[in-house]
Amino acid sequence: MTESDTHALIADSGKSLAAASLIRAAICDDADTGVLIMRQNGGYAGTDESTELSELTLAVTSLAVRVLLSANGYNVGKTMKVIEQWIERYGRGASHV
Repeated sequence: MTESDTHALIADSGKSLAAASLIRAAICDDADTGVLIMRQNGGYAGTDESTELSELTLAVTSLAVRVLLSANGYNVGKTMKVIEQWIERYGRGASHV
């Protein structure tokens, strides 16, 4: 793995707002919104490849939710404040695109 690869793994991407919104939907147990976000961003297209990608996306989202909750003492309100700050930040960035 090169330094460029490492940077790509930790840098904000054009999909950060969608990712933060997907995490928020998972925290809120809002499956409909989560599926919609995934469909709008290339998931759930009905192919074997998209199914594998969807499964990976769901696993990463689930892990992110557990990490956020754990980091915030399993306080859902505090966790929601964090994710809302992320969404606000990434939303401002998206509005400049």
